[in-house]
Amino acid sequence: MAIDNRKPWPDLVGAERHEGGADEVLRLDDLHVSVHNGAATAVRGVSLRVRPGEIVGLVGESGSGKTLTCRAALGVLPGGCAVERGSVSFAGVDVTSLSRRGWERLHGSHLGAVFQDPASYLNPALTVGGQLAEVLRVKRRMSRRAAHRRALELFEAVGLRQPERVFHQIPAELSGGMLQRVMIAIAISCDPQLLVADEPTTALDVTIQAEVLELLRQLRDERGLAVLFVSHDLAVITQLCDRIVVFYAGEIVESGPAGQITQRPRHPYTQALLRVASVGDFGRRELEVIAGQPPPVGADITGCRFAARCPVAVPECGAGPVRSVPAGDQHQVRCVHAARAVVAS
Repeated sequence: MAIDNRKPWPDLVGAERHEGGADEVLRLDDLHVSVHNGAATAVRGVSLRVRPGEIVGLVGESGSGKTLTCRAALGVLPGGCAVERGSVSFAGVDVTSLSRRGWERLHGSHLGAVFQDPASYLNPALTVGGQLAEVLRVKRRMSRRAAHRRALELFEAVGLRQPERVFHQIPAELSGGMLQRVMIAIAISCDPQLLVADEPTTALDVTIQAEVLELLRQLRDERGLAVLFVSHDLAVITQLCDRIVVFYAGEIVESGPAGQITQRPRHPYTQALLRVASVGDFGRRELEVIAGQPPPVGADITGCRFAARCPVAVPECGAGPVRSVPAGDQHQVRCVHAARAVVAS
């Protein structure tokens, strides 16, 4: 069943509707997220777009700001964290200051999410089918019988064999890959416009990981679903995504179409990630690492935040803020070397 991106939005307390942006499912503008009750800024100036039917991948090392960005987009930031500046919009509606009730009305009906450890998001004492059916009864006002029937259809849609049997099983009776499929079924049960997938394949073996990636691609193709996909593994991102956004120490250092990022990476950090991921070179046996460590979360650094680990760093890198410049069609990079090339051209 195809998703209807024109379905009416609920009456959201605290949301501001504005003209334009309706062709963008998600829009982040100059997003800053603070941590430790405002003591530090962990996400700095993040701006990105996700359009209907598009899969956008966020990649970077642990602590780079990917998950905080996604949680800000979902309205579920952890305690002590807050959006201190910037905005979050869905389909032209500014939801930055949305009330808790407003976010609850968005979740499921317009916005779905899956995370790394599906078992932790399911009640261990209830059947997985019962938990999915409950979502349908609450969000879609379905009868018990209709919710049961729809749950079986969704389990089949996400590739679960013997859906009737799975319906009556508890989480402990299912494998990690099956649990992730259950979570995806719950996430898409109310035909959301956007699915946020935060490290959904990290705990899975390679074969199951490939199956989950193919499932997400299939859901995009069949439903027009927009997907914001998060991973620390650029090889995984490359398999799935249309566009790639590279995070480092709370900032976007490079973004653009997947082909341009993987074939012509312009930022030294992206180039290092590609070497570590061995994208397109799976026969290589040497283990490569990125020398050094990322700065502490929220560290106040003048200039390029990657300079201390960068093999091509020059004094200019630490002299002041480094702006993001165009490096191709829809391709942006935050690097003094790229800025020089733009000026020279």
